[in-house]
Amino acid sequence: MTSSYFNEWLDEYNDYMRLYEIFGNEEYLEEAKEVLASLKAVVLKYKRHNMIVCKIKSNEIHAF
Repeated sequence: MTSSYFNEWLDEYNDYMRLYEIFGNEEYLEEAKEVLASLKAVVLKYKRHNMIVCKIKSNEIHAF
């Protein structure tokens, strides 16, 4: 996964937070939280994927 995806999500998060700070509208804060939750979910999925790939490539037998 390229870092451009992460950068786009972080830019979107920062934009919503800036709008929230300027206007104080709670909807911007909720959008920022949703972007952050999505980013965290993708990072977790990416870490799990890497862990699985490492186990597949190793010579050891792993239990599930």
